[in-house]
Amino acid sequence: MADILVFKTNIFSKADLLKLAACMKDEKRIKQWSIDREDCDRILRVDTEALQACDVIELVNQAGYACEELM
Repeated sequence: MADILVFKTNIFSKADLLKLAACMKDEKRIKQWSIDREDCDRILRVDTEALQACDVIELVNQAGYACEELM
C-alpha cells in the first residue's frame, strides 16, 4: 500500500524545482512526487511504498533545501 508523505519546503523557483528533480529521479522508491510552489508552505507530496519521512527529508536536505514533515 502506497503512502503519500507531505512536507513543507523552501522550494521557490523553477531552478530550485529542477535541482530537486535531478535528485528525486534517481530515487527508484519514489513512485511520484509534486511541489505546490503556489502554496505558502511550498508543499512537497511524495508517493512511496518504501520510504519514510526521514528518508525524504534527508534527500531534500542533500539537494540543499529545507524540508519538514507535515502531519
